[in-house]
Formats: sequence, structure tokens, C-alpha cells
Amino acid sequence: MDHNHGTTQSTPWNMNLDYAIDWSVALGVPVVLLSGRHLVLSISRAIEDRKQRRQGHAPLATVDSTEAETDDLGVDIPTRLSKSPAGTTTPRWSYTRIENWITNKASATLYLGSVVHLVAGATLLALIFLSILAVLLTSDVNLKLNSNRAGYLGLACIPFLFAFTGKNSIISLITGISHHRINQVHRFLGISLFVLISVHMGCMMKSWWPWKSLMAQQLATPKVRYGLATYATLCLLVVTAAWPMRRFAYEAFVVSHSLFLVFLVLVGLHTPYAMRFTVAGIFFYMINVLTGWCVKSKMALAQATVFQDRLTRLRMDRSVSHAPGQHIYVCVPSMSLIQWHPFTISSSDQTSLTVHARAVGGFTKKLCRWPENTQRRVLLAGPYGESVQVGRGSDIQKVVFVAAGSGLAYVVPILMDFLQARRQSKARCGHVEIVWCVRDPDEVQWFQEELEMALDAAQGYLDTMEKEKEETGLIIPDGPETQLRLTIHYTRLSFEDQESLVVSAPAHQYQGLSTSTSAASSSTTEVAKKTLNNVPFAGDDRVAWVQSRLDVGQYVRDQIKEIESDRAVDIVGCGPALMLAQLHNVVAANESLTGCRVNLHTERFYM
Repeated sequence: MDHNHGTTQSTPWNMNLDYAIDWSVALGVPVVLLSGRHLVLSISRAIEDRKQRRQGHAPLATVDSTEAETDDLGVDIPTRLSKSPAGTTTPRWSYTRIENWITNKASATLYLGSVVHLVAGATLLALIFLSILAVLLTSDVNLKLNSNRAGYLGLACIPFLFAFTGKNSIISLITGISHHRINQVHRFLGISLFVLISVHMGCMMKSWWPWKSLMAQQLATPKVRYGLATYATLCLLVVTAAWPMRRFAYEAFVVSHSLFLVFLVLVGLHTPYAMRFTVAGIFFYMINVLTGWCVKSKMALAQATVFQDRLTRLRMDRSVSHAPGQHIYVCVPSMSLIQWHPFTISSSDQTSLTVHARAVGGFTKKLCRWPENTQRRVLLAGPYGESVQVGRGSDIQKVVFVAAGSGLAYVVPILMDFLQARRQSKARCGHVEIVWCVRDPDEVQWFQEELEMALDAAQGYLDTMEKEKEETGLIIPDGPETQLRLTIHYTRLSFEDQESLVVSAPAHQYQGLSTSTSAASSSTTEVAKKTLNNVPFAGDDRVAWVQSRLDVGQYVRDQIKEIESDRAVDIVGCGPALMLAQLHNVVAANESLTGCRVNLHTERFYM
């Protein structure tokens, strides 16, 4: 990258190194700030947990009987939870309140298709860094005469490119950022590196092009040849890392990405100035490898249950210590030795764990062809991801779950953890709303067992044995009852030759829905109930069926309106990108420092 093509191996200070250092500082400052924030939050959480252990758990919030109304079915619906003397309202100007407001506002999403959706916060940060990069690239320089500026800035990307790589990144450890977002930064840096090197090579070739003899002379030098080889390797890395390649030829993507070693060697041969940056990149990469060794891979035997050739439930005879909302990576050696795919842990006990895999790609479609009653060896790695706990705050008035398709696999463990905490007096909120959108009612069978457990747990039971004993009068349910409402929206006819299923829902179930949805719901209540043996939850008054599409924006907007200005609501969403974009947008539009606090947790799943 140096115009001086002499044979000297010394690397004296170059004016372009100052700009490379400035770019490194710009990339490093956010890491330092996020690390400090993560440390402070970790210490404050540890102190808070210690206080709670010393003081014991506060009693659950109760329903003020003077402020409860009764619906048509005689069910008491709390309109406001009774408040403790202190500590049950949301401080409007606390640090966490302001940070929560900024996070929700920054989550507004411009949906441009299943592949492209621009999140306001991430897009703004990208534009800021691109602006800094543009200033450093063009400040006090003529790129036609000094294209090395772009090359040096590209070199400065290498250490951070390797630091932000892998599922076990050291950056993820010190900042608390999930490896999914770490990977997004990795891609941003990779594209930046590619653009900068393209500018460097393009300006260099353009300056040589008018003089053919000079062009031939330069191309004959080892330095330029190594530079061209470096650029060709980088182009191959970028092309094979594109979304279509990762989506349809994952093995080729993984194998080709190992060419980064070739890239590092070639760029080191191209210019000695690269060594200080490549050595730093290799150092961070080795740190990530060592961090990954701390996450032990486990071997287990798995058995599959396939539903309608669209979803596979894998049950493995291995327990993994995890928190609700986390996921594991699964590898099936008999299918592929290098493919590791993330799946949310749907449920687990002391001897096994379960995941659900929707058939959306090559690997998951192969899972749907898993022979019945056949066990296969699988490899497990993890868990990964952030823990999600809801309903814990004393100011939480309601918990709302919104899921689509297999996204319920993310919701169920969080819901069961909340119900367990509710029973142990760790959770105060006693009002839960669940909306699940499916294409047809057949898909409800995918999670029927888990939903039945949740519905029973909401009534104070934790297992079937307890319920059977209570029904015979031997015991009474242990733990407070939780008002849990489950609404299932479906859009297709199903159950083979049977007519469309419609189970009338309570009148209050449709309060807060959009006009179009309410009209569709009203028409469904006019149809008689059907009691079919093969229909999940047929005749169960705890479950409402609605034959219509859910207006996510209107539904969540109405849920937020029901929350008092000094209280809070926990919202958990999991589904396709469009649904999550609508969810983030309505929360961003309704978030206010003078209104209720909205704690939003989302995870993307394919429908």
C-alpha cells in the first residue's frame, strides 16, 4: 500500500498512520463505553439481588376488589392492581427509564422486505461511523495521488473485524451484547474493509492506466501482485459471505471463510505496515477461540417428532443449564459435520431438553425427514443469548406475549419461568395476555403440551399430578392464580375435510382490537361451537379462537393504553421480521417519558 516500491523492510512513520489511529479510536470508544455500562449494570444487579436475598421477597400485588369489574362469564377482571406504599411506580427521570425510552425509540424499523429492514438506531450509528470514515478518507488528501489513505484505513478495520467475530467473542463478554448483534458489526466492518480496499486499488490502477508502460512495470512488481492477490481473496470472502450463499450453500460459506488466513498472509506480504494490524487481529481471534473453549460442546441422543412435515420437535437426553429465552446450537453429524444451527430451548428438565425447528431451509427441511422412532447422535453448544425475565418489577401491571408460528418456542420458557416465579412470590404481576398467530389450527398441536402446562400452572399447578389430586380433593393448588388469556388467530381452513373451527371467545377478549379485526371476530362468534376430538383446546374456555389476521400494531397500542402512566408493561414478541417491525414501531410511537414504561423483548423467527 506504499507508493515507495523499494526493497527496504523498514516501516518508518507514515502520515496515513495518524488517520488509521483516529479510525481505530472511533471504533474503540463505543466498546469502552459499553464495557463500562455493562460493568456498572452487573454490579448494581448483584447488589440488588443481595438486598432481595437479605430482605426476602415482597408479597404479591393483590387485586383491589373495589376496582374490579366482572365480564359476561362472571370472571373478575382487575382494572388496577393495588399498590404498595412505596416502590411500585416507575421513576420518570431515572437512568434506566431514560435508557429504556431511547432503546424503544431507536428500535423503530423500516421494513423493506424479508432481507432488508432498517432499524433506526443501528442505521443512525452506521451513518455516524460512515461519516467519520468519509472525513478521515478525504481530509487533506488527493486520493488520485495518495490512495494509500484508503489502504491504511482498511488496515485499521482488521483488528476490530476479528474482535467482532464468532459466537464467543470477547467483545460480547465484556459488553454484554448478544453475538447476533456482534455479527452485524462484523459484517459492517467487513463491507467497510472491502470498500476501502476497492478505493485504494481503483485509484491506484486509474493513476497507472494512461501510461501502459508504467502499468506493465507496476504489475510486474511482487508488491502489486501480492496486492492484487489480496484483493481477489477479499472479493471471494465477500461474495461467499453474501446472504444467498449463507442461506442456500452454508457449507461453502463456512469453508470459504477460512480464506481469511490467506488474506492475512497476502496483505502482510503486500506491505510491512500491515503487520501491526494483522498481529492485533490474530491476537483478538485467538482470544475468541480461547473464550469458545469455555463453552463445552456436549453429545446427546435425539429423537424427533414431525408435525405436518413443517416442524420438528427434537428431544435430547441431555440437560443444559440455561436461562429462559436462551438458545443452543445443534449439529447433527449424520446430516452435516460443519453445520451448527441455533434453536431456542423450548423446555428442559434435569435429564433432557427440547427444541422446535421450523422447516424453512435445507437443514431444517432435512430434520422433517427424520425417521420416526429413530435416535441420532447430536452435538450441542451453548447456551447463548440474553436471559429474559418478565413480571418481576413491582410496577409491572401486565405481561403481554405476541408470537407467530414457531416463535412460540421462544415465548413458552419465558412464560413458564414467570409462572414459576409467580408461585414462589418472586413475581408480582398477575395478568398475562398471550396472542399466537398461526396459518391454520393444525399448527397448535406443535405446542399443545406446553400450552396445557402453562394454562394449568396459571391456576396454581405445576404438573398433572397436582391437578389430579386437587380434583379428587386430596390437595389444593399451591400458589396464587394468574389471569392468563390465550387467543389464537388463524387464517386457513384445516383439519382435512372438517369445516373451519370457530370457538366463541369471551366478549372482553376482543376489546382493544382494530375495527377490521373486531368485525371479523364478531362474525366468528355467530358460528356454533364445534367439539371435535382432533381439535386442540376444543371447548376450553381458557382459549379463544379467532379466524382473522391479527393487527399487531393496533393490538399492542391498545394494550399499552390500558397501562397507567406510572406503571409498566412487559412485552415479549417472536415471529417473522414484518411482525417484529410492526411491534417495534408501535412501541416506539407510543413510548413516552411521561407515560407508562414499556419493556420490550423480541426475537426473530421464521413463520
